[in-house]
Amino acid sequence: MYARTALSRLLILVLVALTFVVAACGQQAAAPVAQPQAAAQQPAAPAQQPAAPAQAQPAAPAKADLSATVTKYISTLPDGFNGIAPAKAKEQMDAAKPFILDVREAKELADNGFIAGAVNIPVRTLLKNLDKLPSDKNAPILVYCAVGHRGALALGALNMLGYTNAKSISGGFNAWKDAGLPVATGTPDAPKAGTAAQVDAELVAALDKYLSGLPDGFSGVAPDKAKEQMGATKVFILDVREPKELADNGKIEGAVNIPLRDVVKNLDKLPTDKSAPIIVYCAIGHRGGLALQALNLLGYTNVKSISGGFNAWKKANLPTVAGS
Repeated sequence: MYARTALSRLLILVLVALTFVVAACGQQAAAPVAQPQAAAQQPAAPAQQPAAPAQAQPAAPAKADLSATVTKYISTLPDGFNGIAPAKAKEQMDAAKPFILDVREAKELADNGFIAGAVNIPVRTLLKNLDKLPSDKNAPILVYCAVGHRGALALGALNMLGYTNAKSISGGFNAWKDAGLPVATGTPDAPKAGTAAQVDAELVAALDKYLSGLPDGFSGVAPDKAKEQMGATKVFILDVREPKELADNGKIEGAVNIPLRDVVKNLDKLPTDKSAPIIVYCAIGHRGGLALQALNLLGYTNVKSISGGFNAWKKANLPTVAGS
């Protein structure tokens, strides 16, 4: 009896233990299954391509180097210095029909006549009227004034701007008349506007500032007035002829000889004070005008050129000494 009861209790304990085991197993939750994300991840953006290298910008045009332009022009002038005798100018006019440029003031033409076919553009306004000149910078141009001084200034400006076939009539309109060449009277044809030649804008501006600012007398000085100035104050006298010309014809006493082509390369021989008075001369005034212009453009502010040059000095019976 006792043994049966013990067995029954043992079975009950076993059943209870199994019950707890089963319950515990039921409470074990399966590992959760990862739920798909609500939205699929966006594919990664493609890597940015390296920026294309910036294209090089065209270099700005170099500013006009006035000093270099003047130096190159003066030092490379050809034989004859781009002057032309009146008779040769007349031959060219008859054969090639050059553009004839009269740079005197309008009243001078009215009072004294002009060369037939000439276009009148006073020197101070020349570079404001490049559209009135040939658009081809290689076209022949003959320029003149009264005695050659303003003609040289106009010629120098045009040559430096690239007008390669411009010449100035030596001695100007006065020499033309003295040679017995024909003179027209009345009113010349008005200049006609066209297409201006391509030129360096900054160089035009610099040269125009110079020409348009020329004083009364255009920085020329008559021989007798030059002599008075030499006697009244210390003046640097610059002779820009070639040495043989001095040896053959003499010179003004006290003059320093530096041939025109060498002037800009020998500025150390000129006064260090750029406001000091300088009087320059050549044979007839053409080279003197070119030297004057070059020095003015380089900052020498008190330079004058003897009108008519050494020939006019001698004609005025002013003193000379032997050249060396």
